[in-house]
Amino acid sequence: MVALFLLEPIHQDPDYHQFADHRTILGLPNFWNVVSNAPFLLVALWGLRALANHAAFPERWERHAYIILLTGLALVAFGSGYYHFRPSDATLLWDRLPMTSVFMALLSITLGERVDPRTGRLLLAPLLVLGVASLLYWKATGDLRFYVLVQFYPMLALPLMLAWLPARYTGAGGIWAMIGFYVLAKALESADSRIWQAAAPLSGHPWKHVAGAAAMLCYVQTMRHRQNARKRFQPNSLTGAI
Repeated sequence: MVALFLLEPIHQDPDYHQFADHRTILGLPNFWNVVSNAPFLLVALWGLRALANHAAFPERWERHAYIILLTGLALVAFGSGYYHFRPSDATLLWDRLPMTSVFMALLSITLGERVDPRTGRLLLAPLLVLGVASLLYWKATGDLRFYVLVQFYPMLALPLMLAWLPARYTGAGGIWAMIGFYVLAKALESADSRIWQAAAPLSGHPWKHVAGAAAMLCYVQTMRHRQNARKRFQPNSLTGAI
């Protein structure tokens, strides 16, 4: 975090809006970059099934944080679709805004599981405010450093927490899979033009959306099936007596 703010301000690259596949299909500009956001909405709707697993949310704030995460994920489908329909700095705000709620809710839930439930609960609201503030700061100053921190800090902190801190719930494998798909999504994003040149009519950016949705599918499936790890492995009375 300190190193990031020792850097010069990071400004939005104008070429960021130049995607490899900008074909208009059925009258829709940037067709595949727009419609490839639909999986985010589908995963968010599928994720509602986890709410039936009361063992996954023993504390009310965890349920609220998860609902915020799903709401943000559903809004990513519309915000990102809107941005790709008309790429610009102005529309990019609506792409990034719901993503910050996903990142921050995810971080809060993981802090509650791996560090302390009270820590996760107390940090939920400040983290969400921090996410929005990072984008307001970008719009006011043109400096993306604050947003870079909001986006990448959770993906650096999560694997460290998974590796070093004990779990309250089962399902760590699904979270590792989420991190793996997220890394794949960022790789596909950076390889957008190279994939287009090598395998047109395919390009990297639509597949980035698919990989990002797959990452969140791994997470919501984990939430759907997770159990209290300590209770699951606690010996029953007969075993204890033996």
